[in-house]
Amino acid sequence: MATNDLSDVTGFVLREFPYKETSKILEVFSKDFGRVSIIAKGTMNKKSKTLAVTQRFVKASYNLYKSGKEFYGIKEASLIKSYSKSNKNFDVILYKSAICDLLLRTYDQIQIDIVYKLIENTFEAFENAGSNQINIFLAFLLKYISFSGFKPNLSTCGVCGKKVISSEVFFSESQSSLICEDDKYIIRDKIFLDKEEFAYLKGLLYTKSEDLEKLNPPENHNKITRLIINYTLDKLEISKFSSIDWVLKNANERN
Repeated sequence: MATNDLSDVTGFVLREFPYKETSKILEVFSKDFGRVSIIAKGTMNKKSKTLAVTQRFVKASYNLYKSGKEFYGIKEASLIKSYSKSNKNFDVILYKSAICDLLLRTYDQIQIDIVYKLIENTFEAFENAGSNQINIFLAFLLKYISFSGFKPNLSTCGVCGKKVISSEVFFSESQSSLICEDDKYIIRDKIFLDKEEFAYLKGLLYTKSEDLEKLNPPENHNKITRLIINYTLDKLEISKFSSIDWVLKNANERN
């Protein structure tokens, strides 16, 4: 970054961990600068004025100064939104943790504006939802992977290009596409989706964040959860990590 100071850095805290006795290191996804690494000195003191703006998942605004080659320090900061309701929900904490850990491993500087808006919409949806929070998490993954160039084709066959009109379909992760009846035998990794499962998958991809709570997950929604997670990790070429494993474990226990 060209200047030593950064003003009006608005972003979401993706990660925070202790540094020395009273400080923290933050990883913030910001609206204008992408990922910014911040040392919050003395923030763990009882009288610290910066404790609220250094909590994971909060949205805050920072005025920063350069502190070494890779980090910035906080001159002043203000909390924009704490998301206090959703941050008390165990399931949402799991989902947000997986989202933040995924971003820390993969995000692309070119897509700062798009990804920032997706995070903002997703966190707002979590805050306002009273149920079906899994929908919001899975929709984030599908939209994030779509912005990364791997939007799943849910209309035509990935082999022959023919429009798939059946309500019961096969989906192939390797093809990133539906597979028609005629070509299903030549694709080895196909997954069968019944009418309800396919409708749910399409709904996750095309429904606005604020309306996702209204989608009714199919009875075996764990199948779709595994499909979307595996598809996302495969296309981004990353291995499973602990928070995504916790999401899968939680889904298995509830299905």
